[in-house]
Amino acid sequence: MAAEVPLRGPHDPGARVGRFHTARGPMGLSGWLRYPVAWLRSRTGGTPERPWIVPAAIGWLGRRIRSDWSILELGAGRSTIWFARRAGRVLSLEDNEFWATCTRKRLNELERENVELRQLRVEDFPAEVDSLPDASFDLVVVDFLESQHATRIDALRPAMRKVRAGGLLLLDDSDRPGYSEAYELLADWGETRFTGVKDEWPETCETGIFRRPG
Repeated sequence: MAAEVPLRGPHDPGARVGRFHTARGPMGLSGWLRYPVAWLRSRTGGTPERPWIVPAAIGWLGRRIRSDWSILELGAGRSTIWFARRAGRVLSLEDNEFWATCTRKRLNELERENVELRQLRVEDFPAEVDSLPDASFDLVVVDFLESQHATRIDALRPAMRKVRAGGLLLLDDSDRPGYSEAYELLADWGETRFTGVKDEWPETCETGIFRRPG
């Protein structure tokens, strides 16, 4: 996913309590252990080619994704390459021309042919997701830059139906107050919650990974 920038339009998912506290509480030991590296990268760059989520969640996913998985990714970038190296198929939606172009170029360099990248307006994400076959993905990743007309919750509603029984749905920044509705929508799903700091962003964040029943 691209580096975090201000949202387009008035939508705001809500501020965190502080640099080292999410809305749910303080950063844990895992986040503190990774904080020096995140701080250094925020000054020097050198971000690894991996999802821009809490690092512990990256490790957790890396131990579970199989080569026959199908992944739907809402928000392309470095994460697309990481998923492409591990899964059988990746469908990625992206609205930002810069990230779409960079991602396609990198995929071509690596000769990766298992990714379909669709560039469209973020406002069209919910309808595009809704048009996909139900229960057709092992993992759905909701981590895109919103607009005033389309939020992550808007896309999450149809995305839930696209996850197969026993499959996973990832909602990044799941601690933000504006995403609290996700916990109502996913009330009967299991959750694994990760708290820590992201690459180049030394502020406590949360990544929630939910498992569909069955």
